[in-house]
Amino acid sequence: MTTLLEVSGVSVTFDGFRAINNLSIQVAEPELRAVIGPNGAGKTTFMDIVTGKTRPDEGRVIWGEKNVSLLGLSESQIARAGIGRKFQKPTVFEAQTVRENLAMALKA
Repeated sequence: MTTLLEVSGVSVTFDGFRAINNLSIQVAEPELRAVIGPNGAGKTTFMDIVTGKTRPDEGRVIWGEKNVSLLGLSESQIARAGIGRKFQKPTVFEAQTVRENLAMALKA
C-alpha cells in the first residue's frame, strides 16, 4: 500500500492551550478515514494543519508518492497538490450538474 498522507508527531498550541499533542496518522491509497470527536478535540485544527491554514509547533506532514512536506507550502499550493476541504455549508451551484460543479472546483 502506498501512503498518501503521513502526519507524524504533530503538536500545536494556542495561547498556552495544547490543541493537538503528538498526533500521528497515516492514510494509505485505498483507505477512507474519518476524524471524529467531541467539540474541542482538535479535529478542525488537524484539518487546518493539513490544508496549510495553521502551522504546527512541531511534527511533519508528508503528502503523496513524492513525499512532499506540506508544512512549507501555502494553502493554494496544497490545494493544487490535491488536498482540499469542504465545509458543512452547502455551496454548490444548483443550476449546474454535478459534473459542472466538480469541474468548477477543479479549476480553483
